Amino acid sequence: ALPVLSAMGCNTAVLPTALLSTHTAFESPYCKDLTQELLPIARHWKKVGAEFDVIGVGYLASPEQAETVARVLEDFSGIVAVDPVMGDHGKLYAGITPAHTAAVAKLCRRANVLLPNVTEACLLTGTSYTEDPDRVFYEKLLEAMRKFGAETVILTGVSLAPGQTGVMGFDGQKTFSYQTQQLPRVCHGTGDLFAAVVMGAIASGKTAEQSAVLAADFVCRVIQATKDSSPFGVEFESQLPWLWENL
Repeated sequence: ALPVLSAMGCNTAVLPTALLSTHTAFESPYCKDLTQELLPIARHWKKVGAEFDVIGVGYLASPEQAETVARVLEDFSGIVAVDPVMGDHGKLYAGITPAHTAAVAKLCRRANVLLPNVTEACLLTGTSYTEDPDRVFYEKLLEAMRKFGAETVILTGVSLAPGQTGVMGFDGQKTFSYQTQQLPRVCHGTGDLFAAVVMGAIASGKTAEQSAVLAADFVCRVIQATKDSSPFGVEFESQLPWLWENL
C-alpha cells in the first residue's frame, strides 16, 4: 500500500498492526502483534498535530486490536476507509476466528468507506457464500453491507459475466458496477492494491465510482504484468507510472 499511495502523491504515515514474515497464505508465518504499540504511536501523532484526510484500516492481527483501532479513530478526523481483511474465495485466512469477524464488524460501523470482497461481505452480513453468484446475489449482498452505515461501499470480486471480474458499489446516491478482464491466475496482494488505489484516489478528490474504476484497471494491469502466479505477490512496480498518469 505505501509505495502505491506515495506514487499517487499522498504523504503517508503508517501505524503497523503487526509484523508478518509473509502473508498468511504461507504455512505458519511468524506474526508479531503490535497492539500495545498502537495507542502510544497515535498519541504522539496527536501531540505533534498530525492530521489525516483519509485513514485506511486493513489487516488486524486480533479481535482486541480492532477495539484499539476504534480508540485511535476517536482522536482523528478524516474519511475512514476499512478493508475488512479476513478471507477470500469462500475461505477464512489463517488465524481469523468468529471473534475476529465480530470485532471487525463492529469496527466497520465507524467507516465512511467499506471495501470488502465477496467472502468478507458474506462473513460480515451472515450471508451464505456461493460459488455461482448472480447479479441479484451481489445486489442483495451490497444492500446488506450498506446497513453498516458507511456512505460508500465497494464490493470486489464481482463477476457479472464469464471471463469478467470487477466491482459493484454504492456511493451514497446510486449503485454502480464495473468489469475488467478476468485473468486465469491466482495472484496474492491484489486486494491490498485495490484498497490502496481507492484510498489514494478518494484523497485526491475522485468520486467513489472513479476511484473504483481506477483501482480495478490498475489491478488488471498489474496481473497482466506479472509473469507467473507466485505466492510472493504481484509485480506492481512497473505499473506505477500508469497509475500516476491516470490519476
